[in-house]
Amino acid sequence: MAGRWLATPKNTPFTGACDMKNKNPEKHTLTVTLALAITLHASCDERGFSPPFEGRPVATGAGTYYVDSEEGDDRQEGSLAAPWRSLERVSEEVFEPGDAIYLKRGSRFVGCVTLRGDGSAEAPITLGAYGEGSAPRLSNPTHALCSGNAMQIRGDHHIIEGLHFHGCAPAPPEVASFEDVWEVGALHVGLGSDHVIIRDNQFTSNPKAIQSYGEYSLIEGNDIRGANASQQGGFLSEPHWGPIGIQLGIGNQEVARNRIEGMVVEGGAYGADGGAIEIDDGRHHKDNIHIHGNVTHGNMGFLEVSYWDDIEKMASTNVVIEHNTSRDYQSFLLWWAPTTGSAVRHNTIIRDDNAVEGHWSAVFILDEPPGDIAFERNIVVVDDDQTQAIFSEGFNGAIDDVSRRDNCYWNIEGGGIALGLDALGSGEIEANPRFLNAAEHDYSLRSDSPVLGWGAQGD
Repeated sequence: MAGRWLATPKNTPFTGACDMKNKNPEKHTLTVTLALAITLHASCDERGFSPPFEGRPVATGAGTYYVDSEEGDDRQEGSLAAPWRSLERVSEEVFEPGDAIYLKRGSRFVGCVTLRGDGSAEAPITLGAYGEGSAPRLSNPTHALCSGNAMQIRGDHHIIEGLHFHGCAPAPPEVASFEDVWEVGALHVGLGSDHVIIRDNQFTSNPKAIQSYGEYSLIEGNDIRGANASQQGGFLSEPHWGPIGIQLGIGNQEVARNRIEGMVVEGGAYGADGGAIEIDDGRHHKDNIHIHGNVTHGNMGFLEVSYWDDIEKMASTNVVIEHNTSRDYQSFLLWWAPTTGSAVRHNTIIRDDNAVEGHWSAVFILDEPPGDIAFERNIVVVDDDQTQAIFSEGFNGAIDDVSRRDNCYWNIEGGGIALGLDALGSGEIEANPRFLNAAEHDYSLRSDSPVLGWGAQGD
């Protein structure tokens, strides 16, 4: 495969590592010395998230600042003993390599913080949490302020972790330009702000959780749940844009081990809309994107790669989608853009829940040639309500370009499989994959599975 992924050690898989219902995802301790403040990251059992990867960069002590929304004062120096109070005070600074900013747990901030300045690979700028209690909460319900962003990253080599973003504003309804949509996001990484790590954060009730224009960036281990139903009924822009979990506006990015749920809204131009992940904005390249180890449920599709309605039409190369578990509505892929050297492999795709129906119901919708995609060792489950073939050509027939090897297709209700192609590919089978407990949504494979080693296991 052409291209090379980000040189970041792997984290423990996000799903199954912790019981999110029974753990406290916010517990975090901080030890401070006169010379250096070091964040001691708690274990998975304490925080409810997977432990951070080994060898993570640590702030070098160039400057450590604290913000407490209840007891702080912006006239103070920002030390642990004399913290700042507001996001506005943080936005006034231009931070330097190794600087660290910590928001006090239990704090609540309304508005927008712009994190400025460049860190370095050896000394990134870190924004996290300190103290005990729930994760710091950031919200911006006003689109006129920073396009509804609660946080904007404007600089290289930043780490954002352990925060809770909620209730941010959508774009205006019936937007005049897609640019209005691309400016929205609870956390927005601006173009040219590269090498950003966004990890172990919570996002609830947002029209879009993350918009990233940062190349060589990593979006990992975040928990994203639900649209902002209090504004425009949950639309990102009514009636044509449903809510989106993660939207990438440029290539050279990695999206790994996130959990995304409920990014869907019914009604509007398509009957229902939304989605877990979208690669959009043809003004910038869509090359070298790695989407792996994510678990998604109840979204209006897993991934869309835009093309026809972009300001500029941009093909993609080396987009690899692997080891994801998707139990969403509509389709796993809406891949409108031409692509070369791409792969869809080792995914477990469940389409037995049709409670929400949109414009498409095929599993893989591939449109503009070339569709140079290798489909390998995926497990695809449908039911009798599947109204379109598993493979659909969209408008222009890119399904004729794909290669298929060792994929498993199964109708969970015992009906036939509408493949949408002339015949099964090399090593492909129609068979019960024998999940450990499909009724409880445990899609691990039993020891007697005919497809051991296939599907999403092993990321």
